[in-house]
Amino acid sequence: MQISFFGGRRRSAFTLVELLVVIAIIGVLIALLLPAVQQAREAARRISCSNNLKQLGLAMHNYHDTYLSLPYGQFAYGLYSGINPEFTDTAGEQPYGATWFQGTLPFVEQSAIYDAIKTDMPSMPSTDWSSTARNTVVSSFVCPSDPSGGKVGTVGFQGNYLGNAHTDTLNPGNLGDAVGVLFMKSSINFRDVTDGTSNTLMFGECVQDANGEPADAIGGYWDGQFMETMFTARSSWGFNNAQIPDIGDGARCFSSTKRLCSPSGPYASTYMLRSYHPGGVMTSRVDASVSFLPDTMNKDIFSYMGARNDGNVVSGSF
Repeated sequence: MQISFFGGRRRSAFTLVELLVVIAIIGVLIALLLPAVQQAREAARRISCSNNLKQLGLAMHNYHDTYLSLPYGQFAYGLYSGINPEFTDTAGEQPYGATWFQGTLPFVEQSAIYDAIKTDMPSMPSTDWSSTARNTVVSSFVCPSDPSGGKVGTVGFQGNYLGNAHTDTLNPGNLGDAVGVLFMKSSINFRDVTDGTSNTLMFGECVQDANGEPADAIGGYWDGQFMETMFTARSSWGFNNAQIPDIGDGARCFSSTKRLCSPSGPYASTYMLRSYHPGGVMTSRVDASVSFLPDTMNKDIFSYMGARNDGNVVSGSF
């Protein structure tokens, strides 16, 4: 026993029980604080994603002001070329494989990438353009909530934002009737959006394959042949649901925890909106406004928002 100079007893250390109690209290505090920290981080990521979509929407407005229309969703009919004589690619016509992504680059402060490819665009397909440009990750096209976002696939950078193409599966029979704003060889003007630019979707989110499958080309901006940069607002499928129907042979259908898929009928390639944001997906509309669509929203309203000219009324509440 140690005696102090003042005649009392002096303790030299905590007892084991006291130490365990302190550790337990610290553990409880961490358990209580961790969800709050995670929620704060996700809130910050969601704000960043929202800002990305806002800037992308404004870039589309600047593009429209410059060229008097929105860019094509993808330049080629690709998968469907030749199946219907009305929708056949011309041999050697360039820029084969280009998508709406390249046209927006000068309007999102990425002129250096655009300058690296602009002289090649009229004379060769996109897969032959500068590999440095194709492999450059553009952070403003990546949702920070996606742990696999910013993927560089077999043909280049793959982002998290898709353009609104249609409200049904795209196939040779309805390519000419697509009601979205960015689809094969499209050239949509704001005056064509008769349902109202604030009622019509422009962009929405996808997620990258967590398994890193190189042939999974969702969000593949550099070789648009299979509608990699588009989504469909089909009411029966909705978004964030169980499966993604994909090309019939399954050659491009890769499942991951968040992006389950299964082969469907031939020439039924389509992509749905997905996100890692809890409870829904971030989208932008043609007027460049950004909104969060909850998983619980009425899927018919979601489909109405995918059409630019169907005349259906979009409710203010979801």
